[in-house]
Amino acid sequence: MKNIIWLASYPKSGNTMLRIFLSCYFFTEKGFIKNFDFLKNIISINQKSFLKKLENYEEIINQIKKNPEIIQNYWIKIQHQISEEKKNETFFIKTHNANINYNSFDFTNKDFTKYFFYIVRDPRSILISLMSHFEFDSYTESKQYLLSDNAITNLNINLPEIILSWRSHYISWKNFYNHNKNLGQIIKYEDMVNKPEATFRNILETICEKMKLTFDEKKYQNSLESLNFTKLQKMENEITFHESVHKNQKFFRKGIIDEWKSLVPADIIKEIEKEFFTQMKELGYL
Repeated sequence: MKNIIWLASYPKSGNTMLRIFLSCYFFTEKGFIKNFDFLKNIISINQKSFLKKLENYEEIINQIKKNPEIIQNYWIKIQHQISEEKKNETFFIKTHNANINYNSFDFTNKDFTKYFFYIVRDPRSILISLMSHFEFDSYTESKQYLLSDNAITNLNINLPEIILSWRSHYISWKNFYNHNKNLGQIIKYEDMVNKPEATFRNILETICEKMKLTFDEKKYQNSLESLNFTKLQKMENEITFHESVHKNQKFFRKGIIDEWKSLVPADIIKEIEKEFFTQMKELGYL
């Protein structure tokens, strides 16, 4: 049942920016943001509630806490459940999961996917955002997470997501794209920031085509205006953003490009560039 539009990315790559834009357009009257609650209209695939219908729910959750990789057993089951509940509609799902086959279990497949947008961002910029978001003690610790193929989120309030390294994450969704080019596209975070008019117009026109909807120019412009970073920061200062990992940490930190040039030690940058050379060159980051 092809009714999922995926909004996928490695953590801190711009997923929230895209979700705010789409939430403004599809879940507000005129396209203006008033609070962060409307973001909840876009499903996060790692909600524990998706497993509550299973008889042995508590046992499963305890098993996952001990071994997060067990989540692989429930990827497709969860998608099937959501698709059945929403079988007469197309809906968005956010994920940071790598699109992998793990121990013979696929994260997702073309049977559930109506379309997907994969957001990719320069890993040198992600390094700084990861450090702030996860409160790493150093750029070295943040770099280790970025390079690790063992990276798995395991927040107490959510189901774990298998992240892997930045390279493996990108390759996993790129491979899905290469085999299903009619089902999705890869979007650069830098284009969302530097060329928002063209980039978000392309995204929205694609979705409207897939959902057979009429493009609303005025609502589009209002939704684009709602992405103003200063306004989002002001709103977060007044209203707690429910997706912040740490209570005293701001989610909307800076949202700028190439901040790493003046902050990150040269040896760490060189190591990232060496490890990810092929993919960064391919994407135009080198």
